[in-house]
Amino acid sequence: MDEKKTFEENFARLEEIIKELEKGDVSLEESLSLFEEGVQLVRRCSRQLEAAEARIAQLVVNEAGEPSIVPFDLDVDGEGV
Repeated sequence: MDEKKTFEENFARLEEIIKELEKGDVSLEESLSLFEEGVQLVRRCSRQLEAAEARIAQLVVNEAGEPSIVPFDLDVDGEGV
């Protein structure tokens, strides 16, 4: 698995693996191999999303009416992500 692949490339491969496993016509050994690759892809996609989230900033207006950059917070309802 290539560490340089984009999120979209990793996600597309994950979709391929899911379709292959859902067909049900692969051997047990191949199923296990595909499953292991899928788990690695899920972890990689998760890391890529976390890295993207860390870079997101939201432009807002502060109390003085001036634009300022603040970190994007996905915790809108106070219950965590």
